[in-house]
Amino acid sequence: MGPPSNEHSPMSLVDENSNSSRGSKRVYVIDDDKAVLDTIQMLLVHAGYDVHAYQSASQFVEDSANLSPGVVVTDQVMKQMEGLDVQRYLSSRPNDFRVILVTAFPRTSLVVAAMKSGAVTVLDKPFDRRELIDAVEEGFRQLQDAETVDHALPPVLQESETYLKRLTEREREVIQMVYDGSTNKAIGIQLGISTKTVEKHRGKAMKKMQVLSLASLVRLMDRELGRN
Repeated sequence: MGPPSNEHSPMSLVDENSNSSRGSKRVYVIDDDKAVLDTIQMLLVHAGYDVHAYQSASQFVEDSANLSPGVVVTDQVMKQMEGLDVQRYLSSRPNDFRVILVTAFPRTSLVVAAMKSGAVTVLDKPFDRRELIDAVEEGFRQLQDAETVDHALPPVLQESETYLKRLTEREREVIQMVYDGSTNKAIGIQLGISTKTVEKHRGKAMKKMQVLSLASLVRLMDRELGRN
C-alpha cells in the first residue's frame, strides 16, 4: 500500500488556512505501515493538528477509554485489526470520536459498512493533502454537532409515508441492493440489465429520496428500516 499522494516538499505542506486553534484538535492516526503512518502524521502536524500516531490498532482500542475526544484516521487493512473493526468499536461513542477510513482497495460494500457504522468518509489511496484535511475538518464539525448527520437527511414523513414508497419496484430493488453493498455492475448482472440502466434507476431513486450521496442514502435507509 502506497502512502498518500504528496507532490510537495514537507515545508510546503503547511495549510494556508491553518491556525493556532487547530493545535487543540486531536487527531489519532492508525496504520501498521510505519512509512505511511509517518507521512500522514507529517501532513497533519504541518496542518496544525495535535497528532497522536499508533502503529497498532489494538493498542489504540485499548487506550481509547482514556483518550481525549478527536478524529481517528485509520487504515482499513492491518494485521491485528481492520479499520472497520476500530470504527465499530468506537461507534458507541459518537460524541467522542469520528472515524475516517483509509483504503487501497476501495469497494462499495466497504463504504456502505463504514457509513452504517457512522464513519465520516472512506478515503481511497492515494489521496491528496486537501482531501485528508477536508475529511478531518468534517469529522470535527460532526463532533461539534452530534445532530449534523440527521440535519443532512430529508425530513421525516408522516407515519404512513416513507421515501421508499415513492420508488418504482425496480428502483426499490436497485436501492436495496446498493444498501446491501452491491456494485452497479453486480446489480446489473443479477437483475439482467445494463450498468447504465442501473445507474439511471439509482439516480432517479436518490432524487426521489432527496439524498445526494451514498452516505446519506445509507443513513436514510437505516432510518426508513428502523435500524438507527
